[in-house]
Amino acid sequence: MENKFKLKIQSREGVIFEGEVAALSSKNEYGKFDILAKHANFISLITSTLEIKQLGGVVKQMKIDNGLLRVKGNVVEVYLGIEGLQPSKLFSANDKKIISA
Repeated sequence: MENKFKLKIQSREGVIFEGEVAALSSKNEYGKFDILAKHANFISLITSTLEIKQLGGVVKQMKIDNGLLRVKGNVVEVYLGIEGLQPSKLFSANDKKIISA
């Protein structure tokens, strides 16, 4: 089993990073989370930082304001600088049901 996945990070200006990595960590409104190879399909608004663990074990951090992260089929795509609603405006604090769009 391979312990790597493809990561692509891009902003409006273009591709910032593209390659295979061992792990990725970030934060959303629920706290810090990690993505490893073969992660379940997942999508989240992210804030604060991206922590990239490269295949050789080197960890690099990237400060971000906000972004959208999508995991699908062992490929992770991160789109930085996404304008729009903050997660707290989409969901109520108690039940996380959509309250406005």
